[in-house]
Amino acid sequence: MDAVEIEAWCKRKQLAHENALVLSNIAPDVTDDVLLRALGQVKNLGRSKIVDRCVDTATKTQFLLIQTSTDLTTQSLPDCVGLPGEAGPWPVQILPGSRPEEVFKDKLLSFLEQEGKTVADIQGFVNPSPLDLNTALINALSSIVDKCNTSPVDTHSYRKLRTFSGVKPIPSGEEEYDAWAEQTMHLLEEWQCSDAVKKQRIVESLKGPAADIVRFLKTQNPAAASHDYMQALEVAFGTTESTSDLLVRFRHTFQNDGERLSSYLLRLDKLLHCVFRKGGIKVSEMDQLRIDQVVRGALPSDMIALRIRMTHKLRAPPTFSELLKEVREEEDALQSRHDFKSTVLSSTVSVPRPNDDAKENSEVEQLRKEISVMKAEMVNLKATAVGTQSDTYEPQAEIPARARFRRNDQSQKSRYDEDKPGIFCYKCGEDGHYKRECDGEENLKRVNNRLIKLAKKSGNYRGTQ
Repeated sequence: MDAVEIEAWCKRKQLAHENALVLSNIAPDVTDDVLLRALGQVKNLGRSKIVDRCVDTATKTQFLLIQTSTDLTTQSLPDCVGLPGEAGPWPVQILPGSRPEEVFKDKLLSFLEQEGKTVADIQGFVNPSPLDLNTALINALSSIVDKCNTSPVDTHSYRKLRTFSGVKPIPSGEEEYDAWAEQTMHLLEEWQCSDAVKKQRIVESLKGPAADIVRFLKTQNPAAASHDYMQALEVAFGTTESTSDLLVRFRHTFQNDGERLSSYLLRLDKLLHCVFRKGGIKVSEMDQLRIDQVVRGALPSDMIALRIRMTHKLRAPPTFSELLKEVREEEDALQSRHDFKSTVLSSTVSVPRPNDDAKENSEVEQLRKEISVMKAEMVNLKATAVGTQSDTYEPQAEIPARARFRRNDQSQKSRYDEDKPGIFCYKCGEDGHYKRECDGEENLKRVNNRLIKLAKKSGNYRGTQ
């Protein structure tokens, strides 16, 4: 077997050339144990391993590919290997060691073959002329400069930032600093343009004291970047609280009574971004801090927050968008069920008809008229009864009121009926005494019945005219 075949065999088996050894003229009945014992007697081989066998059709023998643990190109090896008097000997073949230049050339040719190129294609790069080299360098630098100076496609159609002046109270059409800074920081990250264009857009949105801050900074530091502009504005108009103070305020922000959980999330995230702008937390920590505060600060009676408390440890902390979407979907589902129940209840309540209302109103008016007539007759009867009492009054021994007007004293009752006909109490409805003298229980139903009877028999009592 020649060197080319051995090299191809090693490539197929992904075996390094310096660790490859080929034995030839091996009989088919020779076992692996015999071969390994023969190889073990050569100390320079180290640990050996049989990788593959190949049949020589001409001699009906086999070739054996052996992997060794040592670099065979630096070792002196015998020409044959075998067990004296038992097996062998077998010729040994190895690939000659390659020089570094040859190794690099082989790798280069292999790479060009994979890319579909030849040495002629890269001849200009291998032996370039000074003029060609300078031209290539100039073209490369020109391309880089063009890319740096090229503005995005939407340079002239971008939406301008909202105006900010830093004046208190906030003028109409402007925003407070936190909202303006949040939007500006987001757009600075999204704009695909040079920093000079970003600074120009920031300056366009400023006026008044805010524009003065940036102008002073540019005078002191002409090389200031857009990030430096935002830092100067943060110092001048941002919150004076430190990151630790903002974190404390964040951890003491709780859901208000009647506040939806989605609104509470928006308040939390706004405060959390203030902490992030101050450099108090990292982006990777925001989701965990947000879900922890929702679990701590939400109302105990909020059913959506209760489910979050039960499941937040079973999964990774969701992002703000995922959490807000989940909360809003559940709020809409609860609101839909509540509206459905309200619709069902309202449909079961009977609505009074116009005819029934008119009939009821007419009955009420009739009752009012009857009551007014009864009141008038009652006044006349009272006046008549008082005149009769003054005519028939006879002095008698004073008797305690409680003993004189007891309900169970029938004799007393009959005597008053005889002496004071038509006189009854307007409180309890009993005969023979007045309301001011009564200590009994009030019985309006009985009084009304007595009044109706008196109205029907008006003028028949003794002493009337």
